[in-house]
Amino acid sequence: MILYCWGANSYGQLGLGYKSDGELEPKEVSLTNCDLKVENIVSIAGGAGHTLILDNQGCIYCCGWNSKGQLGLSDDTLKLTQIEILKEYKIVQISCGWDFSAAISECGKQFVWGNNGNTQLGLSKSITCTGIPSRLQVSQKLATGFKYVSCGLRHSAMITKDGGLLVAGAGAKGQLGIGDNFDDSNYLSISRVPEMEDVISAASGQHHTVALKSNGTVLSWGENKYGQLGVNSNVSSSFVPLEVFSHEGLISVHAGWTHTAALANTGVVFTWGRSSYGQLGAEREVPYKPERIPTLNGVNQLSLGSEHNLAVTKDNKLYAWGWNEHGSCGTGDNKDVKIPKQILVDKNVKLAFACTGSSFAVVE
Repeated sequence: MILYCWGANSYGQLGLGYKSDGELEPKEVSLTNCDLKVENIVSIAGGAGHTLILDNQGCIYCCGWNSKGQLGLSDDTLKLTQIEILKEYKIVQISCGWDFSAAISECGKQFVWGNNGNTQLGLSKSITCTGIPSRLQVSQKLATGFKYVSCGLRHSAMITKDGGLLVAGAGAKGQLGIGDNFDDSNYLSISRVPEMEDVISAASGQHHTVALKSNGTVLSWGENKYGQLGVNSNVSSSFVPLEVFSHEGLISVHAGWTHTAALANTGVVFTWGRSSYGQLGAEREVPYKPERIPTLNGVNQLSLGSEHNLAVTKDNKLYAWGWNEHGSCGTGDNKDVKIPKQILVDKNVKLAFACTGSSFAVVE
C-alpha cells in the first residue's frame, strides 16, 4: 500500500522531507525511518501548516509547522515523527485546527495542544499555547468522557459520551452556539451548547459549527455570510443553533471554512454555503439550500478541507473538487474544480483526507 500526498506544502506538512508552495500531482510519501505503516493508517488531519496521522495501534505521527506547539514536539519537522508523550494512550480520533490539535483516547479522554490564545483548547486563559499534549479536565456535570472532537479556525466542538456538545474558543461570530449574551472575556473556557442532545456528528468551520442528531436533523450556528448555515445569507449570523435540514439516513456532517456538507448512508452528499471555488460540487441557483451533488453517488467516505473536498466511493474511486490554487485537488494543475473529478484514476483508493490546504490518500 502507498500513502500519496498533494497540495499546500509551504511548511513541509506533506511529510515529503522538504517545503514547497504546492505539489500539483499526488506524490508518494516515504515512510522509511518511521514506524508508521501505510496499511495501519486510519485517519489524517491537518491545519494551516501541520499534519497528524493516526494508526490503528493508537499512535499519532506528525510533521510540518510547530509555531504554537501544534505538533506536540519541541520543534518543526519535515519528516513524520511520532508524538512520544501520547504513546501510553490508545488514541482513536484526531483533529487539527488552524494551529492547534486535539485527540481522543479509547477510554474517552481528550488531549489538546498548540495555540490556546482564544481558549480553543479549552484550557485556562493563562495558557496561551502549549507544545505538550495536555488532558482536558472538565467537571462531571459537563462531560464524563468524550467521543469526538472537531477543530476549526479558532474554536472547537466536542461530542460527549452522552451525546451532548461542548464548545471552546472564539465566539464573537456565534460559532459557539451559546446565545448572544456570549462574552469572549468570560472566565469559562468550555461551555455546553444548551438543549443539544443525541449528537452523532459535529464539525467546526472557520466561524461556524454544524451538528447532526441521531434523528437526521442538522443544526448549525455562527457566521452565515455565504449561507454556510443552510439559511438565507440575509441572516448574517446566528448565536443559537438553527434547525436547517433533515434527511433520514444522514450519518455525518462536515465543515470547510465557509461551506458545509452532509453524507447519507445511501452514499449521496449534500452541500451548501460558499461556492466561489466550486466547493459545492455543482452549479447552484440557491447556494445556501442543502442539495445533493447530482454527479456523485455511492460515497463511502467524505472529507472537507478549508475550500476543497475529497470523496471515496464504495468502489474505491477518489473524487476531488473545489479550490485548487496550491494543487489541493491533485489534478496536475491549479485550476479550481467545479464538479467532482476523479483523480488517481487507475488506483484503488482505500481512504482520503482533505486537510486545510493539503490532501492525502491511502492507496492499495
